[in-house]
Amino acid sequence: MLTAKSTSTNGVFAPMRPCQCQCQIHTNKAVTLSVLLHRRPVLRTAAFNRHRGQASKRNQRSSPCPCRASSEDDTKTSNDSSVVKKSEGRISTTLAGLDALLGIQEETKDEEEQNQSQDAGKSDKVTLDVSPEVLKSIAQADLGRKSAQNGSSKGDKDAEKKLSDQMTRIVERAKQMASQDAEQGKVTEQNLGKDFETLLGMLRPEESVNKEDIRILKEQVFGPKVFWVTGTRTTDDILEGGIVVRGNLRAPREEVLDTVLKGVEHHFGQKYQVFLVQDPDSEEDDPKGGPRVAFQVIPSMVANPRPTLRWQYAAAAVLFGLTLLSATQLGLLANVSKLPKETVEWLARPENYDPDRAPPGLEGFDPVPFLLSSLPITSSVMATQFAHELGHRVVAFQRKIKLGASLFIPNSQIGTFGAVTQFKSLVRNNTDMFDVSFAGPLAAASTSLLLFVLGLVWSSGADIPKESLVPVPTQLFQGSLLLGSIANAVLGESAMSNSNVLIHPVLIGGWCGLVATALNSLPVGSLDGGKMTQAAYGPSTLGITSFFTYVGLGLGFLGSSLALPFGLYVLICQRTAEKYVQDKITPATGGRQTALAILVLTSILILLPMLPSGTEQAAVSSGTFL
Repeated sequence: MLTAKSTSTNGVFAPMRPCQCQCQIHTNKAVTLSVLLHRRPVLRTAAFNRHRGQASKRNQRSSPCPCRASSEDDTKTSNDSSVVKKSEGRISTTLAGLDALLGIQEETKDEEEQNQSQDAGKSDKVTLDVSPEVLKSIAQADLGRKSAQNGSSKGDKDAEKKLSDQMTRIVERAKQMASQDAEQGKVTEQNLGKDFETLLGMLRPEESVNKEDIRILKEQVFGPKVFWVTGTRTTDDILEGGIVVRGNLRAPREEVLDTVLKGVEHHFGQKYQVFLVQDPDSEEDDPKGGPRVAFQVIPSMVANPRPTLRWQYAAAAVLFGLTLLSATQLGLLANVSKLPKETVEWLARPENYDPDRAPPGLEGFDPVPFLLSSLPITSSVMATQFAHELGHRVVAFQRKIKLGASLFIPNSQIGTFGAVTQFKSLVRNNTDMFDVSFAGPLAAASTSLLLFVLGLVWSSGADIPKESLVPVPTQLFQGSLLLGSIANAVLGESAMSNSNVLIHPVLIGGWCGLVATALNSLPVGSLDGGKMTQAAYGPSTLGITSFFTYVGLGLGFLGSSLALPFGLYVLICQRTAEKYVQDKITPATGGRQTALAILVLTSILILLPMLPSGTEQAAVSSGTFL
């Protein structure tokens, strides 16, 4: 009677299974594979890996048993030896066919004997070496993630050791299974599965949703009058420790969410958080309208935003100081004409730069008036940003939403790109997220527009001393289609036809504030404009608008010289969409979609540059247009 043992080659195990006709001939194609690999292990293993997908499909097809085929060809012979010979012949034929399929030429008998003699002393054990330092690093990284979620910076040495030991145990178990036969390997494989379950249990949050909590959720939170549960499963991220509850709505989405939130809080307190999401396992629409929904129940320690840490407050203070310096630098640069003429001419030539020698003309120069001249621009730029952040925080306070520290981003051209302000508590719905996000640009735009208008009025004919005005190159007004057109209309063509135009410093502050607000209103990532787009039109629309925004920034259409640094800032700090919203399905309505469309369109008109005309086109053709 023909028997076969389980063969291990390069860590791939081929468990045997007897033929269903009880002839005890193992028909698993892994036998053929193991013999094939034994004849030429390196070449055939590489070739088999290329054809593995096709081979797996062929394994699923029903094929006649070798013994059954033998008995049909020789029905009068019942001797087991004949069956064996027939089977061996078919195996040989199969090997030859596989050789041809995989592009392997038949070896000579001498080469086979030589290979067999060389492989006789070799073991099929798999070399699986993992450095203990690597396992320790993995354990430290996971514990660091948990500590960050809990808001604690202290490491747990005991937990780190247990996690590292469990990983080491799994590696050793895998090594052991690689050198065992089928029977022993089956037991080891079961133990390895248990070890993995233990490891996942250690990686999951301590307050994962357990079976008893699922029963309470089904029976006492969800129900036939609220949300008819048809099934539950773990979330796609198994380390979240949460579940997805699928079913059918029995009331409007908002009412069901309110009922579920109250029920979860009543039975579990703050242990879990609930999210209303689109059913990940269904593409059908809900019969009552809109997408089919599901609920995610996730432990609070994972679902809630991470708390603000001390180093983040320190970083916010440092960035605020740098932003103040950049705004001051902008004000000083605008008033550089107040320096002695000899100094200005010397500074205009880069070849004169010498860090060991002071510029000429500063002997007896009083720097205090020059420094004070930067205050109007510095204060205007900072006022617009304070208004922006104040707008966010006032509405967030009304909606009981916590915000983190504002991380200002300095920029030498306009003073600042704004600030990164994160949600530090869950947002109930898209309407609340829209309102909080919209309040900042609205306040900043109102303040900046007021400064811009005052600057135009004071620059166009009011009784303002010329000493209070600053000369600005006319070409700078070409940087904005909307603002440049308004400035040309108010200041007049006679003033704008000169190479420089005298304007009030407040106009510069308002201009910079409007540009910064327009940049933050672009519908991309987690900028204010991105959050509003996500809330009003959904994440799919945000993906489309983000793509075109990146294209506009990359080609320099939006923001001109600001496009590259601002695009890098978005990619590094603000590229991901907002995820801390409990009702991710219901869009923000009530005129908010229209308001967002107007805001985005206005922002694009501010960021698009003006096309040169007249003498400017001639300057461009002669190479003198900057």
